[in-house]
Amino acid sequence: KWATTFSTFFEYAKGGRFSYTYAGNINNDSSFQNNDLIYIPTESEIASMNFSGAGQGADWNKYIEQDDYLSANRGKYAERYGALSPWRSKFDVKIMQDYKLSNDNKIQFSIDILNAGNMLNSKWGVVQAPKNVSPISVSVDNAGVPTYTFDGTVKETFAYDTSLLSRWQMQFGLRYIF
Repeated sequence: KWATTFSTFFEYAKGGRFSYTYAGNINNDSSFQNNDLIYIPTESEIASMNFSGAGQGADWNKYIEQDDYLSANRGKYAERYGALSPWRSKFDVKIMQDYKLSNDNKIQFSIDILNAGNMLNSKWGVVQAPKNVSPISVSVDNAGVPTYTFDGTVKETFAYDTSLLSRWQMQFGLRYIF
């Protein structure tokens, strides 16, 4: 007369791919924003770059060093979709309870807990996404000389996504089977 079903689904997946681009138009093409892949300078090349403010070169170097992709590809252009967000994991739980009414009829109640780990611990099942895929701005003067701007308050590549992807959710279901 009573039947209970318990199931779980576990996902462990690579994060999404993304490209590092300039905020600005370094190659003076018809597209003005975020389509030009950045050149990842070496530490010595940063010293020769023209920045719009004091200390931005040192901050840009620190940013490159903390990022796995950027630090591994110094002296090269970033690849289109070459960078990868951190791995993510989550598990979902489903509980179903059947109530047999007669030989051919039953009612089934269900509870689905999506990202159940996040319900148990707020640090579990959280997705990390890049804060800014265009971390450095560039403007080019009439002589073709680029000036770079880097916001030194940006210290880390990734931030925790606060959307529903990183939150637990629960849904209830009712089904009549005849």
